[in-house]
Amino acid sequence: MPMVWRTSIGGDYKLPNTPITLTGDFLYTRDINAVFQFGANRASSNTFLDYGRSGEEGDYGDNRTFYPDGVQRFNPAIGANNVTVLTNTNVKGHALSATVGLTVPFHQGFSGGVFYTYSDAREVSANAGSSAASAWGGSPNINGPNDQILHPSNFAIPHRVVANLSYRFEYANALATTVGVVYTGSSQGRFSYTYTTDINRDGINNNLIYLPRDLNALNFADRVNANGDVLFTAEEQVEALRVFIARNGLEKYMGQYLPRNGFLLPWLNRFDVRILQDVYTNIGARKHALQVSLDFINFGNLLSRNAGIRSRLNDAQFLFGNHSVPGVNNQGQSVLNTVPTPANGIPTFNMNLIEGQLPTTPFQNVSTTATTWQMMFGVRYLF
Repeated sequence: MPMVWRTSIGGDYKLPNTPITLTGDFLYTRDINAVFQFGANRASSNTFLDYGRSGEEGDYGDNRTFYPDGVQRFNPAIGANNVTVLTNTNVKGHALSATVGLTVPFHQGFSGGVFYTYSDAREVSANAGSSAASAWGGSPNINGPNDQILHPSNFAIPHRVVANLSYRFEYANALATTVGVVYTGSSQGRFSYTYTTDINRDGINNNLIYLPRDLNALNFADRVNANGDVLFTAEEQVEALRVFIARNGLEKYMGQYLPRNGFLLPWLNRFDVRILQDVYTNIGARKHALQVSLDFINFGNLLSRNAGIRSRLNDAQFLFGNHSVPGVNNQGQSVLNTVPTPANGIPTFNMNLIEGQLPTTPFQNVSTTATTWQMMFGVRYLF
């Protein structure tokens, strides 16, 4: 049974001689019994990958656990990855959330507030699946899904800003107009860089990429199509990887495994605007009002086609993996087959192609109504 320790503290303070209230909230959670999915039929291996060393002292390259003949099993009658046990881990995760803000209640027609939230959370298992097996193997890893290593949580967005401001003015003894603006700003999510293939041959394609200090320590092969025509040479792919690293701020991770959930999608600024028009009068003892509303959702996108655009991953987060060679399927059609990592633990790589090109970014714009401006018109009768 999962168990956590949770501490929270919060308070409000009204600034003297002002209508402004300062608010602060702090929440800290630490695992006592943390949930962990464990593959019980996987035997450990004494074989390791052996590539990516730069020759500098202390640089051992990618030496994660390697299974050249597949994962050894304790019980040979059952698949190595088919026995998932729900248990606990002694590696304690934690989560922190701190919010500060200023609010102004209704004062001379104005009201509003602005809040900033900082979040950080670390976990061993994200339970990223809908069944025991998928929850166990769903999180990117280094040696395999049985790793018990703290990683940033996929759900902890480090910085978030929310603000709102409205102004209401009444006139002509029967009319009132309210204009309100709501702003939200934050990164749009976290992600990991993983190989396109099962680099350590453990039967699960979810291995975090090792980025060498010296890219020349990676063996790249020419990228070909199903007919064997060369699309991009090995040299072009290495240079494309070098450009990708520089453009996406990965230089500081060279000589390391790229961390799980260690990367953020672009920051998104979003503005929504509401205009309310009230027409009111007293009928008997009651106040009656006809209210007409006009809402502009993602108002910035109405002003500029480049504003308020959401981003998503374009599959370039699967940066490179074992190289492919031409082959034939059982219908006699030309296909590409992936070459597994050889027994010496030194793989040969191909860059992942995005729309037939070597990628320069892992992001692309979202082209749905979720990212365009919208307008809604409403009518209400209040009494």
